Amino acid sequence: MAYAKLCRSTISLRLLFSFGSLGFATHTIAADSVMDVLKPYYPLYNEALQCHGVIAPSGSVNGVTNEPYMAGYCIDIDRQKVIDTDEGKRLYILITGDVSFDENGEKVLHGHASSGLVGMFVLKPKNEGWQVESANPYMNAGSSGYGLGGWDLKQFAPSTWGFMNEHSDTHQGYTSTSFVILTPKGRGIMENWIRAGFNSDGSDSCGGQGQRRCNDRSADLAIDTSKTVNGFYPLKLTINGYNKGKNYKDSVYYLKYRKDKGYIQPDNYPLKDIY
Repeated sequence: MAYAKLCRSTISLRLLFSFGSLGFATHTIAADSVMDVLKPYYPLYNEALQCHGVIAPSGSVNGVTNEPYMAGYCIDIDRQKVIDTDEGKRLYILITGDVSFDENGEKVLHGHASSGLVGMFVLKPKNEGWQVESANPYMNAGSSGYGLGGWDLKQFAPSTWGFMNEHSDTHQGYTSTSFVILTPKGRGIMENWIRAGFNSDGSDSCGGQGQRRCNDRSADLAIDTSKTVNGFYPLKLTINGYNKGKNYKDSVYYLKYRKDKGYIQPDNYPLKDIY
C-alpha cells in the first residue's frame, strides 16, 4: 500500500549528505553532533518523500481567526560556516524548507498562498560537539511554497554575523522585492525585512497609451563598517528609479539598528510605501 508515512527517525540520507557535502573536515565539525542538535527542531521523517521535515506555519493565516495555516516542509541545509569571533568559534547554519506534504503526510503541490520555510541557528562549542546559542527554526521566506535559497553570510557588527537574501513576489502585475536580514539576538533570531524594489510594469494600470508612467524603483544595499550604532553597523541603501512623479538617482538613505527592533526603515525611505 503506497502512502506517505511520517515517523521519527535517527538519520536521513538527504540530511546526512547535506552536511557531508559542504566541505568540513571531520576534525572541525562532527556531522552527527550537528544533526543531533537539529533533529529536535525537525523531528518528522516522510518515508514516501525520503526527507526530514516538520509541520510549521505556512506564512498564510485564516482571515477570520488569524490562526496560521500549517504545512509540511521537507528541509535541507542552504549554508553553514564556522566563524572565529571574539567570543570563540560559532557555527552559523541556514535551513530552508519546501512545502511538500500535508498534516497527514500526503504529498501536496506547491501553491502561491504558501511561503517557504527558513530556519537559522548559531551554535557554540560544547565539549567535542555543538550546542544552540541562538535559533529560530520556523520563519517564512520564499514564494509559492519554496524555501528561499542562496543565502549570504554577512558581518553586521564587530562580533556578529547574519544571513541576508532577497525575496521577490508578484501579485496582479505588481512585483515587490525585499532584503531579508537574519541576525542572532539572545536565544532567538532578529528578522528584518527591508524593501528593496517595486515595479508595476506588469499591471494594467500604467504604461499604456494615455496611462501614467509605471512606478519602478530599486535599492542597492551596502554595510557601512566605518561606525556602529547600538552595536551594529548601519546599512547604506542607494535608491534609483521613479515613483509618483519623482525621480531617484543615487539617493542615499541610512538604516540604523535599534535595540529590540533591529534595522528599521525611516519614514522618508522611498520604498517604505511600496505603492
